[in-house]
Amino acid sequence: MKVFSIFSSAVVAASALLSFIPSTAAHMAMSNPPGQAGPWTKNQNSRVHAFIGFKGKKFPCGGYPKGPVTQYRAGQTIPVRFWVYGVPSWTKFPPKGGLNTARHGGGACEFSLSYDGGKSWKVIGQYTRTCPDVYYEWPVQIPKNVPNCSDSNKCLFAWSWTAYATNQFYHHCANIQITGGSSKGKLPQLDMTVVDVPGRRVPQNVHARGDGKGGKSSGPNKDERARNTNGFYAYGGKAGNKGIDLGLVRS
Repeated sequence: MKVFSIFSSAVVAASALLSFIPSTAAHMAMSNPPGQAGPWTKNQNSRVHAFIGFKGKKFPCGGYPKGPVTQYRAGQTIPVRFWVYGVPSWTKFPPKGGLNTARHGGGACEFSLSYDGGKSWKVIGQYTRTCPDVYYEWPVQIPKNVPNCSDSNKCLFAWSWTAYATNQFYHHCANIQITGGSSKGKLPQLDMTVVDVPGRRVPQNVHARGDGKGGKSSGPNKDERARNTNGFYAYGGKAGNKGIDLGLVRS
């Protein structure tokens, strides 16, 4: 849901406080499901962790080659995990403490499906404030009533993140296949939120209200976990075409 709030002096101050994080610091990418261009692929790219627009990084997905294909069933819950570039934290969960994850004070995360190779996206999960964080799993259920998707070139699962301390939009994708869906299945109604993509007619200079922490967060709370695993985002679910307030702020 694209909700924009009045830019407050409190947010300005908090953003300034977090601005010490260098732009070259390690950011995050998605390790489960294993996303494109990660160290588990034949096409590892050092910019996989960077925001869209960084040195020409493209939307959607960064413009990377196809990655590993993960198979899921409709109704299955994905324990999404994140990874810090340059640190082999994806090989062990949870990773060691004290990592410089540059999570930029959290923000708003969405998890979406595309059945057409990234031309359109439908949201199946949303977390706010504390997301992302490499020290937690973020459960997201594939709705029980989605159609099957056998073409792993077109069937994608994506994590998108609107950061708190900077006006940056991140988008990382994994190639997947989905079985066990309904023959008359439908994708959810909620469109993925897209901001701060250079050259696109989308809102610019946008960030999200976060938890303001540069290090480890408190992770997803009980209510968030329930909402992301109980069919809230399925077609016909309570999310509809609006979802929740992501706390987006235009500066």
